[in-house]
Amino acid sequence: MSQCPSFSLSSFRHLVSVLVLGAVCLASPAWAGGSARTDDDDPSVNAKGVVVNNILAVLRVSPNSAGQSCLKNLDEMHKVQKQLDVEETAQRSVDIGLVRDVLESDMESVISSCGKDARTACEGGAAEQNARVSKICSQLSELDSDEQSDDLQ
Repeated sequence: MSQCPSFSLSSFRHLVSVLVLGAVCLASPAWAGGSARTDDDDPSVNAKGVVVNNILAVLRVSPNSAGQSCLKNLDEMHKVQKQLDVEETAQRSVDIGLVRDVLESDMESVISSCGKDARTACEGGAAEQNARVSKICSQLSELDSDEQSDDLQ
């Protein structure tokens, strides 16, 4: 008579949440080759887009590190990026400025929530995956140091 390993309810829930998170990651535009905008007329949006894309590079190496808040913020950011594309195509200058402001705010949310997840991934060994990710992890650590020194001033 073979015996099946016993799983506690909490282990089963954890397994289900990891599987669901993995499925969301794979289905999400943020993970399916999507990236933050870096070709905008606004240099501030471009700069934030570079940071977001670096964070995404780390999380692609360690997708289980991305929390639900990060994924939610990424989805919101991508929705606004699509809206900005629509507004620019329609050449509605009043709406473009407003949507660009919302995009910048969404990017800041992504940097905050996903940046924490990416730093956790870096500490968990993601930096050892390849030279590019190692460099990004170092930059994320430097950003943390800069933010802490800004808080002290």
